[in-house]
Amino acid sequence: MTLMTAKKPFRSPGREAGVPGGARKATLFSGAAAVLLAALLAIPTDATAQARPDGIAGEGFLWGQLAAPLGEFHDNVGLGGGGGLGGLLYLGDQRYAALRAEGSFIIYGAETIRRPLSPTVPFVDVDVETTNSILAAGVGPQIFLSSGPVRPYIYGTVGLSYFVTQTSVKGDHDDEPIASTTNFDDLNLSLSGGGGLAVLVHQGDVSVHLDLSAVYNHNGLAEYLTEGGLRELRGGGWTADPIASNANLVTYRVGITIGPNW
Repeated sequence: MTLMTAKKPFRSPGREAGVPGGARKATLFSGAAAVLLAALLAIPTDATAQARPDGIAGEGFLWGQLAAPLGEFHDNVGLGGGGGLGGLLYLGDQRYAALRAEGSFIIYGAETIRRPLSPTVPFVDVDVETTNSILAAGVGPQIFLSSGPVRPYIYGTVGLSYFVTQTSVKGDHDDEPIASTTNFDDLNLSLSGGGGLAVLVHQGDVSVHLDLSAVYNHNGLAEYLTEGGLRELRGGGWTADPIASNANLVTYRVGITIGPNW
């Protein structure tokens, strides 16, 4: 069952400037992500202590992903899509164990409406775009189950997930928005676990692997907006109607991994 939570109306984005809760959450998220990545680079291991042919003791990776919501989250939103990137720091010469750090995004809803720029400028139209997203960052162990050209692996991470809805205004030929605001956000602890296959597709000075994986993402109870979750008020301004529910999902990833051939 979906629980609708009552929020005070947002009379205008400007009225929220004195309540920097969203800014604090965004700062916490970015700061935590930086700490996680710094921890990945700073941990001393036997692998970093020994010489490598090119001085690299890990791998980098990036991926695209399809997000399938589960349970209550599935009742409220449809499939999403996004991508991510990260890196591995190997913890031994055999490369069976590694520390993994990653960051990703998922867009699970978006809508665009065409409006006049303002009542006083009726002949200039702009696109008002609202996007519902999840940003996530995590760190944890990864274990390779075998060596060779096809390497199955499992991993788990702990980190943060940031549910955010933003609205921006763009002209016909502008890549950058004219203006934007954060309508609603919620920061949560996130746990993930998954596995996949790294398939060697190129071997030279660097090795390139095709990476296929599936990951369960546990965000727990979260508050978020869906399409239509923002309403204009008759007296002016707008209000947000967030939903509170479990917001867990499974992501299916296709990507590449690049690392040294040692």
